[in-house]
Amino acid sequence: MALNNTPRLWVAALAAAALACSALTLGAGHAAATSAGTSGRISFMEHDGSGFWQVWTANPDLTARRQLTDGGHDNGWPSWSPTSTRLAFDSARIAPEANGDRKEIFTMAANGSNVAQVTHIGGYSGQPSWSPAGNLIAFTSDGASYPDAQGIYVVHPDGSGLRRVVALPAHGAWLDAPRFSASGRQIAYAYYEGGRSTPGGWRGETVSLWVVDVDGSNAHQVVAPGRRSGDLDWSPDGTNLVFELIGNHPGTLSNIMRVDATGGAPTALTDDPGIGGIGEFKGQGAADSFFYGESFDPAYAPDGTRIMFTHSDGDGSSFHIGLQVMNADGSNRHWVSGQDESLHQVDWGTAPLE
Repeated sequence: MALNNTPRLWVAALAAAALACSALTLGAGHAAATSAGTSGRISFMEHDGSGFWQVWTANPDLTARRQLTDGGHDNGWPSWSPTSTRLAFDSARIAPEANGDRKEIFTMAANGSNVAQVTHIGGYSGQPSWSPAGNLIAFTSDGASYPDAQGIYVVHPDGSGLRRVVALPAHGAWLDAPRFSASGRQIAYAYYEGGRSTPGGWRGETVSLWVVDVDGSNAHQVVAPGRRSGDLDWSPDGTNLVFELIGNHPGTLSNIMRVDATGGAPTALTDDPGIGGIGEFKGQGAADSFFYGESFDPAYAPDGTRIMFTHSDGDGSSFHIGLQVMNADGSNRHWVSGQDESLHQVDWGTAPLE
């Protein structure tokens, strides 16, 4: 759940704990909509030298990497415009002292120039997604009055026409990760509900995936509530959604799944092991050594043939995190980044390669 706009920093903490052979502690991310076309440069978020999240672009093989934002505040969740000439992103630059609880939506040119503030809501607004026609940006927001004003919003890139498409249900926790369909007529999003704080963390939260018409009508569920599903992206032809899913049994971490846009049974595209060997990790003498692996933040290539995502894995002596890519059917999976780069929230655009 992205209430504080922080990606999966807990994987790094997990790895550090594994290397130190101390107690295992698990803590509690979103890809932007992909426009159809020739596959070009990607955008993503990565820490700068001061530890703040910044927006970057690169070729899909991570060459010609460019940092577009800077400053003593977080900038992230980049989303390409349909022509890949601009990027929408969220930023804490208005109130960096709020530690990520106050963010607004901005746009900038593909080279980082001509930054323009889009929203002036005053609370938390984040995870923008550009419509295929370029006339709307969808995003999640607390409306500066949680929970009454929380929901999925749309706005024109010039800041006009702000309206809420979906309101948070009375007993819900958060609506998250809005993504426009290829036709621009629908928005998919994640619905977080339930859950409670316990000494061991957050328990009982479930997440389902929904699709709604842009006018707010015809909201319907396409993936039933699971332990945690979300971070979704539409296929460029609009026929299916890819998303991350954490299963319902202990030891399960996230894998990349695909589901028909009208619903049905999801298909697994990755088969990461989750967590194993925890007994030995806790000094209980289990036979298996500690290990874990997961994949998340999927994003389609504009031509629909490949999916890029963040992957992390490790054991008691090593930790890896970075970007991987695979064919749309899950085959030919391989690393495209180094295995020690915390790159998140990829969006694959059509901007020419450099």
